[in-house]
Amino acid sequence: MGDIDIKAQALSAARHRILQLQSQMTDKVLQMAAEVEKLMEAVPASEAKAFLKARCNMPAAELSAYMGFAKTLKGSEDVLRDARASFPVVKALVTVDGEARKEILERMEIGAQIDTKDVAAIRRRLAAAKLTPKEAMAAYQKKVLASAARRRTKDSLSSFQTDVSTFVDVLRRLWVKILPEDDELHAGLRHRASQLLTVFESLYGAEHRPAAEITQTYRDYPVAIAHHALRQFRDGLFGGTFGYGFVSGDGTANAIDALQPFTGKVPAEFGKVRERKHPLDVIEALRPRVLELCAGGGGMALGFEQAGFRHVALIEYNKNAVATLRKNRPKWNVVEADVREVDFSQYRKDRIDVLCGGLPCTPFSTVGEKKGKRDENDLLMEGVRAVREARPRAFLFENVEGLLHARHADYVAELLRKLSKAGYQTEIHRINTRDYGIAQDRSRIMIVGFRKSSPGVFRMPPKFPEMAKNMGDVLTDLMSANGWKGADDWVRMMRERPEFDRFGKEIRVGALSDTIRGYQGSAQEGETRRALKNGVSYAPPAKEAPTNVEASKGGFVPRLTNRMRARLQDFPDEWAFVGGLGSVADQIGNAVAPSMAKAMGLALISALKGLEINWERMVARSASSRKPTANSFPSKAHGELVVGSAA
Repeated sequence: MGDIDIKAQALSAARHRILQLQSQMTDKVLQMAAEVEKLMEAVPASEAKAFLKARCNMPAAELSAYMGFAKTLKGSEDVLRDARASFPVVKALVTVDGEARKEILERMEIGAQIDTKDVAAIRRRLAAAKLTPKEAMAAYQKKVLASAARRRTKDSLSSFQTDVSTFVDVLRRLWVKILPEDDELHAGLRHRASQLLTVFESLYGAEHRPAAEITQTYRDYPVAIAHHALRQFRDGLFGGTFGYGFVSGDGTANAIDALQPFTGKVPAEFGKVRERKHPLDVIEALRPRVLELCAGGGGMALGFEQAGFRHVALIEYNKNAVATLRKNRPKWNVVEADVREVDFSQYRKDRIDVLCGGLPCTPFSTVGEKKGKRDENDLLMEGVRAVREARPRAFLFENVEGLLHARHADYVAELLRKLSKAGYQTEIHRINTRDYGIAQDRSRIMIVGFRKSSPGVFRMPPKFPEMAKNMGDVLTDLMSANGWKGADDWVRMMRERPEFDRFGKEIRVGALSDTIRGYQGSAQEGETRRALKNGVSYAPPAKEAPTNVEASKGGFVPRLTNRMRARLQDFPDEWAFVGGLGSVADQIGNAVAPSMAKAMGLALISALKGLEINWERMVARSASSRKPTANSFPSKAHGELVVGSAA
């Protein structure tokens, strides 16, 4: 026992000294940058550069970093200091582009550990993300095909690509009726397909999996599916529901698309018919499949439904939340079970596209007990097990920013290691409800992962500042439901109140709600202080809208009912919750806002299916079409969400 204590003391002392030294090193880097900035204010940059190099013996590698600091990192000193950023990291931040620098600083700000490898990885990912989905898919497939071809021969690859490109162009024109079909043309295409098949097999081999066994998890998927497509064309199979020579197996591709990678080109658009097709029509035809854990009151499920997903199953343990899901969506397969007791391998046969879940975040919340991995409610590792057993093409786990605090660094590292071992590349992103037309400042992280063999590039959904709403406009009818005479003044105050970011910079006009949380018997100290500033208090939830009698009491601040909380959390008014006051408050507070979930779902579809998303049409415009109207609200008799407890 004594040896263990001595070791623990040594480790603790070493950690203290090292952290102290790291802080001192960061301070010296920042001081040096400040001195160089002063010098550059006094003399031209070229003269300052020569002086620092000749008279101060500053190495060229350091010179560029310090001279570029003022232009790129000025104002971020506190973030760098708190993160104990080393000189190599500072240098890397100076050299990366502004988009990457912004993301890295944001991660540092919420406690993420960043080294030069992280900087390089983020820079590469963002560079790849600038490609369109089709370009990213084409680049990936071209790489795979080139690797396979090198095992055979490189000599005829170029001419083969030219021949396939011509063949595919003719097929696409036939598909969209630009060229008339006749027996002679079909005979010529069959003959050409036979010739191409001979060359194909000389390059890539003749032995490939049967069509029924071809899935995108197969390493040589592009080669195998193209081989099958050419055989179909050789045999004259030009029909099919999805276009010429429909290929079974994946269910989303046709034989023309299967040959496209062998042209070495991004597919061109042919005909007005395909150009007019709404992206949502395409998504609904594809029917991406989702399996959700800890579905709760249905926020994420509702958003994924709006994005076009089909739910294979929704797993939830709380009986009231289960009843809520079944009441609103009787056709959903809602499974009442503890995720810790579910065998997720049973869903592997369903070929899940996305496994998602708002796994309990209280272990990492900044307002909870912060037990982290020691908390019995921590189900993140169960999420890892679900990924390992169900083998989805991608996954999405929502959690609080507190997960990225330094105290949880070891846990996050373990999480990422296990996901990598399971075969997935994982990213952690930050997102806020206020950027998706929701009158709530609710910042969350999204843990997103794809199979390492996935060809797609994931991009976070864009932000939509034009969709901004404020608490006053969102709640005006509900606040005045009981005749409160001060409702109009309250709405006006909410409309005119400015909002500031964490640096004190005004970002908008129009009040946002604080993060809607689960049931609390009474407001916490910090929330009480914010009540006067925010013009509202939501802890505990009010049973009804404010009345004039209530408002006449000293120190009156209106409280939010559960219906108000639900609207601020982006639930439609027709979404009915089952349970008592506290249970409904928990379902609302623990939910993922549907519009934000929809945006994430569309981003996942874009990466998985290689689709361009018309974001303005599918998010911004559709959201504006769902603005509350007088007729869309429940009557006073049905104004609350409590519709009875689950049996």
